[in-house]
Amino acid sequence: MKIGILTYHRAHNYGAMLQAYALRKVLLNNANEVQFIDYWPYSHQKQYALIKSFRGATFADKLKNLLADIMTLLRRYSRIRKFKLFSYKYLGLSHKIHYPLDRQPITEHFDCIIVGSDQIWRNQINSKLYTGFDPVYFCQTLKTKTHCISYAASMGIINTTTEEQKTLKKYLQLFCTILVRETSLQEFVKELGFQAEVVVDPTLLLSKRQWNDLLPSQRYKKKKYVLYYELIQSEEAMIYAERKACDLGCQLLVMSATIHAIPKRRRICSASPIDFIHAIRDAEYVIVTSFHGTAFSIIFEKQFIATGLKNNADRVQTLLRNLGIEEHYQEKVKTVDDINYTNVKLLQTKMQQQSLNLLLKAIKE
Repeated sequence: MKIGILTYHRAHNYGAMLQAYALRKVLLNNANEVQFIDYWPYSHQKQYALIKSFRGATFADKLKNLLADIMTLLRRYSRIRKFKLFSYKYLGLSHKIHYPLDRQPITEHFDCIIVGSDQIWRNQINSKLYTGFDPVYFCQTLKTKTHCISYAASMGIINTTTEEQKTLKKYLQLFCTILVRETSLQEFVKELGFQAEVVVDPTLLLSKRQWNDLLPSQRYKKKKYVLYYELIQSEEAMIYAERKACDLGCQLLVMSATIHAIPKRRRICSASPIDFIHAIRDAEYVIVTSFHGTAFSIIFEKQFIATGLKNNADRVQTLLRNLGIEEHYQEKVKTVDDINYTNVKLLQTKMQQQSLNLLLKAIKE
């Protein structure tokens, strides 16, 4: 069976790229022909461009942004290069983007198209380059009739008008099966008149051993360390990480998704996707302000705390609640008991198998 995946497969974001890798890997393991539908339009490309456009900005903002770009150029180049190399080696992508235009029709033929994971159904209400729901990620621009399903699709924060809900009802009619990542989206989809099931993120469909196969056998750092992965900046999380490292007698390692104009001490901001999971695997303790930081902490059976997500916390809370460790997400960080992974792994394996069964069943129907 020829399967196409529509997702954020070229995003320079650890979670986006690793979930894309995981979904492709799972489908290949089940004897399918799999490729990404290489839709990566201008509105996405510009978010990760080395030389950014300042169109529409004031002169003062242009000057400020230009200075910041110059000061971060080498670090951004290093990060972009590492993400691109990962996408060529592990995702089977070419250097040339196949569908580079916004809302571009998809002309290739597939037996099944899987939309997801990640926030591919997000309403781009704050984007300067694109607004609204992208119909491509709802399979609205296909040139041929195709079996369409979603897997672990997300909208992020759900904020829709009555008119937008009418559009979504029309869009969702095309899907034979709707599998989502958060309970909030499941409930919203049901309000629109459709059935939806909650499944695990693709990263959780692969085992600890399968992720280890990507990594070097040696430790990420020789010395013991506490890892703080900072997707969303949180002063409280940083203070807790410093205190935890001190308590455990470890050095503190900070991996950041943001490249600051002035380099900050102890922050790694140009790590590759492989470095990201390597650093989590070998940490003595992990603090994250990220869903995928949470997911990989669980995969590698780390003691961890997730925090700082505020309105974006639902997907983390859904996952932790299903695993019986909901106290490991906290907005106000405090010490919690260590996780008993014997119980967690039993629940994780059950969720993993249920999600995989739903995915494979949806493909065949």
